[in-house]
Formats: sequence, structure tokens, C-alpha cells
Amino acid sequence: MIYFFALLAAGGFEVVGVAMMNAFSRARTARAKTLYVVALAVNFALSLSALGYAMKGFPMSVAYAIWTGIGAVGAVAIDVFVNHAKLGRAKAFFLFLIIFSAIMLKLI
Repeated sequence: MIYFFALLAAGGFEVVGVAMMNAFSRARTARAKTLYVVALAVNFALSLSALGYAMKGFPMSVAYAIWTGIGAVGAVAIDVFVNHAKLGRAKAFFLFLIIFSAIMLKLI
């Protein structure tokens, strides 16, 4: 069960990293950009470390697919809620397929 939580944490760090990249692109000063770069490096190091730990309990293919799926769904959520992008039927359908595929990889 701890490996599952590590995988969720890795995905969460991935989503936070995407949010930080969004904030980095909007930063105006060199100091702010430098802070975001450092924070991004630490954040992605934590994400990859948690992913590596989760791979001790999950097959690599399943762990990576779930981690990537969390990142993809989280990136779209950030785009929708922060950048006010539209979530159409096609985008929602393909997000469903990502989630469904990750669940099925875990079950088989």
C-alpha cells in the first residue's frame, strides 16, 4: 500500500511541477525565474524519487503509465482551472481513456 501512496505522491509532484512551469512562464524578474528553476528541480527530483520507490512495488510499465496519466490529467486540470481553457467532449473522452487505461494496466 505504501508503494501506491508513493506513486500518488510522485504524480502529485508532477502536477505541482506543471503548475510551477506555468508560473515560471509568467514570472517577470530574473530572481523569480531563478527561484522557480530551483523549485522545479527539487520538485521533479522528488517526483522521480517517489516514482523510483513506487517501482519497487509495481511493474515499471504500470508505475510509469499511472505517473504519466496523473501528470497528463493534472496538466489538463491546471489548464482548465487556472488558464480557463475549454474542456470539450473530445478532451474529456480522451482523459477518460487515459484514466481507464491506467486502471486496466493495474488490474491485468
